[in-house]
Amino acid sequence: MSPRIINGEKSDIDSWPFMVALVSKHREVNKGLFCGASFLGGRYILTAAHCVDSKEKLDLDAVIGISDLTQNDVTEHRYSVKEIYVHEDYKNVEDGNDIAIIELEKEAAYTSVNLADQYLRNNLPVGETLTVMGWGDQDPAPGRDSTLFKNELYQVNVPLVKQSLCPDSVKNNDNAFCAGFENGGYDSCQGDSGGPIVVASGNGYEQLGVVSWGQGCAEAGNYGVYTNISHFTDWISAKTQGLSYRQSEFVGTKYLGTHSHSFSINNNTDQIVRTSGVTIQGVGALVTANTCSEIAINESCAITVNYNVDKLDAGAVSVKVLTDLPLTPSFDVALSYVGVEAASAGLRNMLSIANTEVYVSENAWVKNGSSIETPVLGNGEFAQLTMTGLAPGSLSFNVNISTEKNYDYFNIYINGHFYFRTSGPGSGVITLGLSRNNNTVVLEYKKDDNYSYGNDRVTISKVTHSVDGKSDIPDGHSTSKSSGSSGGAINWISVLSLGLLAFVRRRSV
Repeated sequence: MSPRIINGEKSDIDSWPFMVALVSKHREVNKGLFCGASFLGGRYILTAAHCVDSKEKLDLDAVIGISDLTQNDVTEHRYSVKEIYVHEDYKNVEDGNDIAIIELEKEAAYTSVNLADQYLRNNLPVGETLTVMGWGDQDPAPGRDSTLFKNELYQVNVPLVKQSLCPDSVKNNDNAFCAGFENGGYDSCQGDSGGPIVVASGNGYEQLGVVSWGQGCAEAGNYGVYTNISHFTDWISAKTQGLSYRQSEFVGTKYLGTHSHSFSINNNTDQIVRTSGVTIQGVGALVTANTCSEIAINESCAITVNYNVDKLDAGAVSVKVLTDLPLTPSFDVALSYVGVEAASAGLRNMLSIANTEVYVSENAWVKNGSSIETPVLGNGEFAQLTMTGLAPGSLSFNVNISTEKNYDYFNIYINGHFYFRTSGPGSGVITLGLSRNNNTVVLEYKKDDNYSYGNDRVTISKVTHSVDGKSDIPDGHSTSKSSGSSGGAINWISVLSLGLLAFVRRRSV
């Protein structure tokens, strides 16, 4: 078989002018692609929640209106992101609500996609031909370590499937639908996530769904699952009416004590926005100033809060704001942080990466010869090692794990977001892609509340950092399932020479 999106065909250069590639910041477009999306017009882009739920504006760019990721003028199509809005009820792909809106820093002038409404969706017959496109993996073989990506945009036709044939989590849920062939062979795959699936109509083509998830790629009996756009018509309208705010922001490492932060809200709607109440959640959190009671058109305001960091661990503060804006009766803004204390001089000397600071939690990692290891932990305890100030590029280290499988975990967080987890005995080399100008990586060993196994320890050594220009490992979206998936986001966390080290495989959602 010739490799295709999965057995589709190369798209004509002007077939899908609304197509968007989501790429990691500070990466070449063809190397940094991790998801697809569609252009809604003005400053807004539609994609899947699982593509961006662990990302912020500093992590990605949007490339609009091209079919070849290596074309000469690709940089002219690249736009910075201002805000990301993930559906408030999104938890994981199988529970649905896998939808998100990206707001650009400035308006873009490209052909926008037409979105299907509920009438069109409800009147499509089973078997209706749908077209899905993307730059994702074209190698459908399950369990392989290789991937096959093309610089050119590809497309494939798949039929709409009867809702009762969808996975159990979807069949009784209107927020998603399925498409594909009973015998498999044609499908979207990893890297196509967030992209559009369209149907021909009297208006040309209308976007019916967003590539979400599935078991494997093009496997018999496993249909692709797509977010049903028409279910979210009001939500999309609300997020694109012009109220701009930071839904979630990682503010970095914080010492114990009281800290302050200001949330900024911009009113780019066509009416004055009035707020009627502000509530706050977080340890010792309180609102100290609020200029958002009335926000004039094209004006901004700020809500300033104080919060208390009372433990050496991750924490968060959230604020809910009530408004009189149609379709947006309320919205939430939030910050997250990690409470830290300075690491020992010996530990800092072993991790002497330029412009990087090293911190630890209450149960501090310790130096042991040429390695760094977790201390002896009691049941229910954890130990964190935090590195901040890491430049764009890649961070690599050897790891040796001797823990109780499926109970004790080695976790990795990048810029406040969960990226990787493994458990049990094993060893290998882990390489993490870093996309921001200033990155924070947290390595955590966490014990369960009961038993012990092995040495109950994680050891790392040979920690190296390669700056941009010396590494081709891009940042990306960590995944949460070990089974394959149609349209899963690319897992750019690279784990090499693993031996027995368990980790989440590609084509995971």
